[in-house]
Amino acid sequence: MRHCEVCPEKVIKFKPPLYKQRYQFVRDFVDQHKPKKVADLGCGDTELLRLLKIYPCIQRLVGVDIDKEKFGTHLGSGGSVLMNELMSASTLIIFPINHFRIEHLDSDDLARFPEVVFGYLSPAMIVISTPNAEFNPLFPTVTLRDADHKFEWNRMEFQTWALQVANRYHYSVEFTGVGEPPAGAEHVGYCTQIGVFRKNSGKVTELCFPEQHDQHVYETVSICEVAVRAETWVYI
Repeated sequence: MRHCEVCPEKVIKFKPPLYKQRYQFVRDFVDQHKPKKVADLGCGDTELLRLLKIYPCIQRLVGVDIDKEKFGTHLGSGGSVLMNELMSASTLIIFPINHFRIEHLDSDDLARFPEVVFGYLSPAMIVISTPNAEFNPLFPTVTLRDADHKFEWNRMEFQTWALQVANRYHYSVEFTGVGEPPAGAEHVGYCTQIGVFRKNSGKVTELCFPEQHDQHVYETVSICEVAVRAETWVYI
């Protein structure tokens, strides 16, 4: 079954829906690599964290989002989120697979993003998803997919940026995506493009950070310990 079709009204329909394809990508990734810690930067309604808390390999889940109100709304439905202690060599950072966020960054924040995530946090693996601008003409009257998007990259732009970042901070990067185009439009690529970064073994990025980087700028909303099986705990 194809993952995308064009109905008579020229509206793209994804099967399954695109957000579910993004969730499944992360779940398959966790199944394959079994990270001990997972951080979702831009976790929104925390749905992905709730989906991942069943995996016994994950000892800690971290959710970070700029919108505190979303946490207040969704934590009451049975989930809690720890927004702290992101640094770990065994951490998988997702930025983000469930909601588009990197394109919400203005030029100054985007310029600082690699230094903070790749240089300072420096996790073992990073997954970044972002819209593929080449897919947009298939949508009716779409230029940018959200009014708050500062940019949307085509595949060449995203891959050029990703390769430069990977080279500077000693990562390798592979490109894939979710949301296949309809028949006849295969040349535009996936609707959502994804970069999977892996830290090169034996490579250490030496960076000097001012003291304020060591002060936590995140607020711990709540912490909850959930038993998954004997001697295995997930922190949500």
